[in-house]
Amino acid sequence: MNKATKGAVAAGAAAVLLLGGMGSLALWNDSETLGGGTITSGDLRLTLDEDSVNWQDVSYDVTPVDINIDTFRIVPGDTVAYTADFLVEAEGENLTANLTADISNVVDVESPDSAELLAAITTSVAATDAADNPLPTDGAGTAVITRTTSAPADQIISVEVRFTFDRNTGELAGQTGTEAQDQSIDLSEFTLDLTQIRPL
Repeated sequence: MNKATKGAVAAGAAAVLLLGGMGSLALWNDSETLGGGTITSGDLRLTLDEDSVNWQDVSYDVTPVDINIDTFRIVPGDTVAYTADFLVEAEGENLTANLTADISNVVDVESPDSAELLAAITTSVAATDAADNPLPTDGAGTAVITRTTSAPADQIISVEVRFTFDRNTGELAGQTGTEAQDQSIDLSEFTLDLTQIRPL
């Protein structure tokens, strides 16, 4: 290799080393703000109209009658119903929610040993819209509220929650016949839960 060639090779090597030490070269690039829009989350709220609350004995073998839930003495086979109006705020194009009753916190503090009575109570929820049209249910005691583009985001619904005392209480295997007697649960403490659902 002659001196001229050696010089060219050396110069090339130096150039490569220099570029390597400086990092990557910035290639041409560009960006532009697009004419999009603002995205806003919806909402889901449930508000009770306290003046609309009512309790009834709706047992299958009696004529429905208003009751004072604080003094009513429930027995196996009885069903009592809570009715009230609620404002539902459900805003979101793909919003569906379940309306359920939760009685997990209704044990009376003055009668803490009420597990048998609590276990014997089942609940179901039904609701109608402002035009008195029944809302769909899931077949398991839950009302289903679906927000559609044709429905108002805010609507008044009438809700009925039924509490049924298992008529077979005391007759099941292993029971003595006195189960759930003289026990209390405070149904004024039950909650109505509106929970969004979205199948996977």
